[in-house]
Formats: sequence, structure tokens, C-alpha cells
Amino acid sequence: MKIIAIVAGIALMALVSVPASADEATLRKAFRSFMRSAEDLRVEAIPDLYDGGYARISAWGKRVHLNQGLRVDEASIKLVGVSLDPDALRDGVIKVREMRESSFQARVLLDSVQEYFNNANIIENLRLSVEDGYLLGTGKVMFQGTPTKFRMKGFFAVSGTTEVYFYFDTLHANGWPMPTRLIRTIERQINPVVHQRDWPVTFKIRSVRLDAQSLTVSSQGDGTCPTCGGGDQPAISP
Repeated sequence: MKIIAIVAGIALMALVSVPASADEATLRKAFRSFMRSAEDLRVEAIPDLYDGGYARISAWGKRVHLNQGLRVDEASIKLVGVSLDPDALRDGVIKVREMRESSFQARVLLDSVQEYFNNANIIENLRLSVEDGYLLGTGKVMFQGTPTKFRMKGFFAVSGTTEVYFYFDTLHANGWPMPTRLIRTIERQINPVVHQRDWPVTFKIRSVRLDAQSLTVSSQGDGTCPTCGGGDQPAISP
């Protein structure tokens, strides 16, 4: 009986462990269609006992595009108790059937934020800095058909949805406050700065943190845990 138990145990271990590398290669291919243009992509997975099932999937990417526009310097994703469509997965597509919990965190360097705003075609030569959680900037904007120097102060905001927005606290052109109508036009042009419209799995963003080096958005309420599940109350920066 002991011999049978040992043999059964070895067989079970082989069943679980042998496909792991193949599973991770398949998952890496699928995640590359999600975390596009990644300079570095790492995927770790613990398969469950049925096809497409995973006790945990962890993915980390460097310099990735999660959607059009803003490039994310670091992104980490964790899916727990997840069931994926195995046929879609073999085709390189992530299709979630069921999932117990998940977490997401992304860090964007200030240089990447600056690049995003400069590419919005309404702000030119933008230079950014951070002070007390506010984003400060100087640059040029078209005002009444004329390139005009401007100065701005604004903040990023989230409310537990799948999007991140940027709002102006103050915006001046040649030292004068700009009309509210034009401010709202600029905000509509650049927002949302993060969205999940074409993501195969979505996350509620509960916190955003801005410091001198980077912007961090997270599904965690405190924005400090890139690989945890759950989350607290929505947070807003500053």
C-alpha cells in the first residue's frame, strides 16, 4: 500500500509540475498581446488540476503599452483562483471565465507622463515637476489661433472605477487665467489618461500616488502592494 501511495504521489507531482513551463510559455505569449511592446515580461503560474485553471498567475512587465498612449514603465498583475478559456489561451488570447480575486499596479515615470501630454496635440513643449502631490507644468497651448505660453497646476484622480483622470487646479496663459470652457476642452482631449476598454481583464483603481519621480496607480487602497488582492476605499491625489 505504501508503494502504491508513493507511486501515486509521484504521478500526481508529475502531472502538476511537468506542464508548468509549457503553461508559462503559453501564458507569456497571451500576456504579450495584453502587455504590448514589453521590453521585459515575466510570468509565473501555479496550474490547477483542470485545463485552463490556475491557483495563481503573476505577471510583471517593463516599458509596456497597456492601451494607446501612455507607456507604463512597470506593471504588475496578479490573478488568483482564475479559470481561463483553454482554447483561447492556446490561440494567445486571455479570456477569463471565473476569478476569485485580482490586483494590479502600474508605475509611470514623470518623463513618460510628460511624453504623453506632449503627444496629445494640444500641449507643446511641456515641462513637468511635482510639488506636494500636484503636477506642475509649463509649455505652450493654442489660444485663439496663437501659440501661447501657459503655466498649470493639476492632480490625478480615481474613484474606484477602471479609469484615471487628470484635472487642472489652475491654468494660466501669459499670466492670465484661462477660460473654463478651454480648460474643459483640454481635459476632454487628454482624459482618461488610463483606461481599460480593451483589456482582457479589468481592475478597479483605488489609489493614485504622485511623487517627484513617478505616478503610481493601484487596485490597492494605499497603492503599496503590487501583488495583493482586495483593496480599501477609493483614494485621490493629492
